[in-house]
Amino acid sequence: MENNPLAPSAKYAGKLPKTNNKPQGAWRQELYRHFGVDLTEVPGLSLGIVQTLFVEMGPDLSAFPTAGHYAAWLGLCPNNDITGGKVIRRSTGRNRQRIRVALRLAASSLHRSKTHLGECFRRLRARLGSPKAITAMAHKLARIIWHLISHRVSYDQSIFALREEELLRRKQRQLRNLAHSLGFALVPQPLAAATSSAQVS
Repeated sequence: MENNPLAPSAKYAGKLPKTNNKPQGAWRQELYRHFGVDLTEVPGLSLGIVQTLFVEMGPDLSAFPTAGHYAAWLGLCPNNDITGGKVIRRSTGRNRQRIRVALRLAASSLHRSKTHLGECFRRLRARLGSPKAITAMAHKLARIIWHLISHRVSYDQSIFALREEELLRRKQRQLRNLAHSLGFALVPQPLAAATSSAQVS
């Protein structure tokens, strides 16, 4: 990767994370040279976890034609128990594969992350509970990793910002449709005014 030198980390704003478990040496540069992308820029993926990815699978994911195949190989896709044409249970099989364990650790570290992936994890945890949310986020991280390595593109947080905006617009549209079906009309209220009204009441 001599033609594309590794830029300073945007994830840590040029500052190294404060941890006693950080591997010694120029591992970030070395992993970037092998993978072709800097996976440590993805929220939740520490240097140690990316090392685990490299040791366990290497930099070539051509054996997996899609991100879904890769996630399924890791045991992060749910198995559907179907009876009478209906799904009665969804679960992921038990799998002690080291990459799967590492991605679950990465997912659980997002609970305090002030990123879009962190917000996504907190939403999932509120809806599904911690164990299922961790598995779902590990699945999402696996798909991100496959995409970055397979297409040799850098992690771009703005893509997730656009998806969050689309999700917000979809929820607003659903609320408007629900209110209309019940004979009501929603009136947008500025956030500051809404906050002050809630404090007065």
